[in-house]
Amino acid sequence: MNQVVEAVKSRLSLKEVVSRYVVLRPAGKGRWKGLCPFHQEKTPSFYVDEDKGLFYCFGCKAGGDLIQFVERIEGLDFKEALRRLAEEAGVAYEAPPESRKRELLWVLEEAQRYFQKGLEKSPQALAYLKGRGLWEETIHRFGLGYAPASFEGLTAHLRKQGIPLEEGIRAGVLAEKEGRVFDRFRNRITFPIKDALGRVVAFSGRTLEASSLEPKYLNSPETALFRKREVLFAYPEARPRLREGRAILVEGLLDAIALHQLGFQESVAVLGSSLSEEQALLLKKQGVQEIYLAFDRDEAGRRATLQSLEREVVRGFLVYAVLLPVKDPGELLLLPEGRDVFAKALAEALPEVEFRMEEATRGLDLTRPEHKRKVLEALAPRMLSPEPFDPVAERLKALVVERLGLSRRALEDFLAGLASSRNQRPPPPPPPLEKPNKTLLLELDVIALILSAPDSQLPKLVQHVAGEVWPPAGSLLGEFLETAKKEPRKDWLRLYFGKKPEGGALFERLLLAPPEEAGLMEKLEHALARLREAYHLERLEALKAELKRNPSQEVLKEIQEVMQAIEAERRTYKKP
Repeated sequence: MNQVVEAVKSRLSLKEVVSRYVVLRPAGKGRWKGLCPFHQEKTPSFYVDEDKGLFYCFGCKAGGDLIQFVERIEGLDFKEALRRLAEEAGVAYEAPPESRKRELLWVLEEAQRYFQKGLEKSPQALAYLKGRGLWEETIHRFGLGYAPASFEGLTAHLRKQGIPLEEGIRAGVLAEKEGRVFDRFRNRITFPIKDALGRVVAFSGRTLEASSLEPKYLNSPETALFRKREVLFAYPEARPRLREGRAILVEGLLDAIALHQLGFQESVAVLGSSLSEEQALLLKKQGVQEIYLAFDRDEAGRRATLQSLEREVVRGFLVYAVLLPVKDPGELLLLPEGRDVFAKALAEALPEVEFRMEEATRGLDLTRPEHKRKVLEALAPRMLSPEPFDPVAERLKALVVERLGLSRRALEDFLAGLASSRNQRPPPPPPPLEKPNKTLLLELDVIALILSAPDSQLPKLVQHVAGEVWPPAGSLLGEFLETAKKEPRKDWLRLYFGKKPEGGALFERLLLAPPEEAGLMEKLEHALARLREAYHLERLEALKAELKRNPSQEVLKEIQEVMQAIEAERRTYKKP
């Protein structure tokens, strides 16, 4: 894999890859800048350094190399990003466990071709889609198809392509009963479901027959490629708009397609009753901050909205509930003013707290004490937040006080009693604000300078630094030095430590570090002197505390020695 990484980076330009997503302008020798694709900004703070092979945003602190850029911008993991770049660079990369998945992808690609040809040959299926208001362009963009009524149409097609029927069963497009293999999808409009890479991994089929014996929608079973909680329908098509910070979540696949056609291309559909943790992570990877839940208007849709709000993963977003004047977003295509209707519903969407309050009070008389108690009991789980700075819980408390005519003290007493009865502890007090760790920042300076040296010098520099400082146990620099002795490769070390919480600060320093060998040793000696000074200062504070507890000549003498060492280090880095 290391050889693949090196080959990919040697063949692909970081600047050219980033330029596909960001308009870059020159910012000095070998550097370019532009508006960050990972957060909203008006003044460019995103930089690419071609010589160092790094990108970094001084605004949101996102940083890394070519592979990490593709990981972040496309919402992929490391292996997926590397595979995509390797294919583009013409570098052979095939992890052995993936070979079986490749076979399944081939099966699904053939099934997709069969279904699309089936749509071309079926006036009835095409008429159904156009009757729902879909344009041909939309049908083509989302790859909609039609599975003919035959039990053996796809079976014969796969056999003709030399694909074993067992593979069709494993891919979820064929089924087996009593030893007979047959097409899973028959007389259905097919919706290809794609993963984050845009590959077809499953299908959903909508019947064209009104029958109580057949389900309206039939989905592929879960396979080695497909887990419905890990996929969002229309995610690949929505990705460019999701990066603007907003996502619209709907229930139905046709609902998502309809909203895309109306111009709301940040729309995706959940493949279940509510948003899963894995689906929320897909949205977070694209920088989504606001989620608009546009589920069906009926009782089931309202339950699905509330169910989504209750999930822990949703608390990382600003959530709004869209109340539609029609049954579902798909019906908007049949209205001449459909786009304006949905735009108005978005503008009037209820914030999470307002929607919770509306649902909790629906059908109740708030002048009656027993109804007030019902509202309190419905909203209490969300108000009993373990997070000390939970804005939704605090706003909900304020709304309850206002609407129910309670005092804040009475509400807090009620919640405390409820928490006690459920054996829950009340929320802990807010933690004290931490000051920036100066020693950690100085350690990062040293690490960045080491990683700025040529690979050939890395082991020597690591050895040198290890002999010049004494990182305490558990320190970042201590971990770095030990890791670098075992894996003295810059790319690997940047990847490993870049994923730590301190990764953003590290990449900022890497971008600002001098070019390889340009005054590097002098800067490193000064950085080491400052770091030793910081270690001495921490020791000095500990000794002063010890002197207060147990006054002694030994401690006093050590304090004097440490102060002398601090002055010596200051003379080192203050030399003209």
